[in-house]
Amino acid sequence: MNGKANGHLPTKQRAAQFDPKDKSVRINEIPVPDIKPDEILVKVRAASLCHSDLMLFEPNEAGLTLGEGGPFTMGHEACGTVIKVGADVKGFKEGEKLGWLPIVDCCFDCEECQIHNLYCERGESKVQGMTVDGYFQEYCAIKWRNAVHIPEDMDLDVCAPLFCAGCTAFNAVTDTLSELPGDPSSTWVAVVGCGGLGHLAIKYLKAYGYRIIGIDLSPDALAEAKSSGADHAFNPKTDSDYIQQVREITGKGCHAAINVTNSVPAYSSTVDLLRMNGVLMVTGIPQKPLSFSAMDLSMTRIRVRGSNNGTTPRLEKCVQFSHEHNITPHVTQFKLDEFEDMLKLMESGKHKGRMGVLFD
Repeated sequence: MNGKANGHLPTKQRAAQFDPKDKSVRINEIPVPDIKPDEILVKVRAASLCHSDLMLFEPNEAGLTLGEGGPFTMGHEACGTVIKVGADVKGFKEGEKLGWLPIVDCCFDCEECQIHNLYCERGESKVQGMTVDGYFQEYCAIKWRNAVHIPEDMDLDVCAPLFCAGCTAFNAVTDTLSELPGDPSSTWVAVVGCGGLGHLAIKYLKAYGYRIIGIDLSPDALAEAKSSGADHAFNPKTDSDYIQQVREITGKGCHAAINVTNSVPAYSSTVDLLRMNGVLMVTGIPQKPLSFSAMDLSMTRIRVRGSNNGTTPRLEKCVQFSHEHNITPHVTQFKLDEFEDMLKLMESGKHKGRMGVLFD
């Protein structure tokens, strides 16, 4: 760090930044941000890597504009403590623990923002870590209306994934369960993709009392699925008859399946895991469009729904539920200088749970 101002607050910091010009990542020295009246300056304790961060390096057919302009700091899930609050901030004070959602330049109040701030009627929404500075830096500025309190007895070192993977998994689970009125102990839900997001979906389903089938191509992810509470786990590469096995275990197939992958083939095969009137929850976002049979939909062979990381009120429920049920992500920690190593591990799929950076 170079330079000091406002007591112990530095003027500069190091950050893992993406350069859109050559799609490279470098550790750069940048200023500690100033805050606007509606912002909070946060001392980041932990920031974690999400698979969607890799979208910066891949062709994108999801309708998102990513990586324009100059270098910006990566990362859209983190947690930390309040260092300073703007004049218009309500409900937060210095020293408190908090986590937050990453959408900025939205109004928070329009009809669209009640569903997801990315679609604010202003049409100016941006994702921190995707188009503007994110959280793989020691200090960051966030919008106070994106933030929620973290209970004092929750460990910040492992909380960061709750603020993307966690709330996305929790919302996918609760949205799925709203379609399943039966007894949880006799209701089967498949989780397709058991890594950073999927292992949390399994933990939430387990807390609600549901029976769980884990599906993944990675032996490490399947081991994580079992340790997180899955009743059975299958690898389509090595368990060639896994769909038949799932149908035998569940009777007629799963009542629902939550797909958190970015794989079109994985979505296509997920339909075969479902029984009549089963729910397919679309949570992961492939780079290419999905297709479903009109006959399957019109005849209610399957029901297709979507879920996402949601809004601040839903995030608050996720944090409360995680606290009440002692649900924590599995996080492997790295140093900021090892950021590119994290990216390579994420690309390879040879990791368990989530990966992140701890700041002093």
